[in-house]
Amino acid sequence: MGDSSYLTVAARGHGHSLQGQSQTHGGIVINMESLMLPEMQIHVGNSSSFSYVDVSGGELWINILHETLRYGLTPRSWTDYLHLTVGGTLSNAGVSGQAFKHGPQISNVQQLEIVTGKF
Repeated sequence: MGDSSYLTVAARGHGHSLQGQSQTHGGIVINMESLMLPEMQIHVGNSSSFSYVDVSGGELWINILHETLRYGLTPRSWTDYLHLTVGGTLSNAGVSGQAFKHGPQISNVQQLEIVTGKF
């Protein structure tokens, strides 16, 4: 028979995916909302450094906006619908209404850690 049996796994945040990315036929869908993730960290820069936010892929853009506004800051580029996860929008480059001025979200990422799930 050969080794033709593969199990597909999909990570699902809030499920607003394009082309069904957060689903899999005959496989396993992992609900990423239930993960215990580190808290959001906001780093406010001074004249010689820039400000940035350190978040997990499961963080909602609306939460990032609310937290950064406390410091008088906003993300340079975010999604047009704020109840989506950072990881979900970055997986599609994060093209939005602000992209014409600051580029897509992925162009504003300084560091990204990706977990592929391959063994």
